[in-house]
Amino acid sequence: MAGEDLDRWTQQMRKGSAKLAILQLASERERYGYEIVAEVRDRTKGALQLAEGNIYPALHGLEAEGFIASQWREVEPGVPPRKYYKLTARGRELHERMVEEWKEYAGAVGRLLKGGS
Repeated sequence: MAGEDLDRWTQQMRKGSAKLAILQLASERERYGYEIVAEVRDRTKGALQLAEGNIYPALHGLEAEGFIASQWREVEPGVPPRKYYKLTARGRELHERMVEEWKEYAGAVGRLLKGGS
């Protein structure tokens, strides 16, 4: 029972951080979907993994909300074009606010787990 509860909690925690991860990587430079998946996995040493089946709906949602914009690009002859994503001005603002909120939240949880005052 406790294992199932932990799994559900972990999934929710990871799901909540996916949008921030996407915005972070798109803020650094234009990226395509699979590149975002791989970079998140590599930077977090596998602690945060975005499934390919979940990344594209998240990207499309962020684009529909105006936080990112996309552009198809030819990479090289014989390779299908890739859709690259970049932050919009609105996305940059959201990203900055989310980073601040995340830092504040992580600090508060860290203080809580330390115990005492």
